[in-house]
Amino acid sequence: MGPVPWTVNSEIYLQQYRGICGGMSETVNWISNLIVAQTFMSIVEAAGTGVTFLILVGIVVLAVIFVIVFVPETPGLTFSEVEQIWKHRGLGK
Repeated sequence: MGPVPWTVNSEIYLQQYRGICGGMSETVNWISNLIVAQTFMSIVEAAGTGVTFLILVGIVVLAVIFVIVFVPETPGLTFSEVEQIWKHRGLGK
């Protein structure tokens, strides 16, 4: 997940959920890093370098699609405007 949680956490979550969501995002980020670190060499040995990177590219493509579909653009918006976006989407009611 790289820098996404660090960037998104500061502006995307509703005020009342910001702390818990930030913690959850960081946990998922570090678990993802652990999974990659623990499995990378095993996959390279079993499938080869090219296949390993194709798998990782596939994961990145899915993540980009997810972000495009579900993460709203927030530059220039106030916290209350971001909150209204989530309420409009049915979250935070």
